[in-house]
Amino acid sequence: MMKRIIGILLISSFFCLSSYAQIETLYVPVTINSPLFSQESGKEWQIGAKINNYGLHFNFAAQSNNKILIFSIQQNNGNIRFDPLNFNEYYAFGQEKHLIQSYPAKMFYCEIGVGQNFYINTQKLSLLTGLGRQFQNNNTRFFVQFDWGNEFGLINAGVSLRGNYTTVQNNSLFTLEPIVQGKFKIWKLRIVNQFGYSIAVKKDHDYMKPIFTAGLEYIL
Repeated sequence: MMKRIIGILLISSFFCLSSYAQIETLYVPVTINSPLFSQESGKEWQIGAKINNYGLHFNFAAQSNNKILIFSIQQNNGNIRFDPLNFNEYYAFGQEKHLIQSYPAKMFYCEIGVGQNFYINTQKLSLLTGLGRQFQNNNTRFFVQFDWGNEFGLINAGVSLRGNYTTVQNNSLFTLEPIVQGKFKIWKLRIVNQFGYSIAVKKDHDYMKPIFTAGLEYIL
């Protein structure tokens, strides 16, 4: 079943890749898909819908025998604005020198990743790797992600660190993206809050962009 799902998502990603025009713009941060699966079951599927200060985010994650599959889409038609903490306004300073987008922009992004879960008592450790494609521009990114979390009665909480490598406007760009996350459990629903940064690791010119995310997940 897991192999069939991976095949379907890879075909979907290829279809997306061939269906969208490519116009070179900037790197757009996305919500990090950090599943923090429950330890109560060896198999678990998650579907979610969230919003952040760059657009809408839809995610899928599955675990089977501690093997992980994640798939995400982030989309903005150019009119979505969600910035309750005014992050985009504040961090626009010096944008002409930055390769990371400050303001929301019209975009469509897909990513797929695989990984492994490791459980130690209530501790959750995960290692993931994958690739993403930012459409309506010319940007492919490769990522490695480490998740650490803990499970309590009413909440799953944790931190993640993702490293991305990509090329933007013919410049190599490496970003580090740390996040903190809390998932409040109500039956099979998860109320998700996530806060993090996209940090450009660039010689003589480091900078960072904040990302705030809120949404819901449902456990299948």
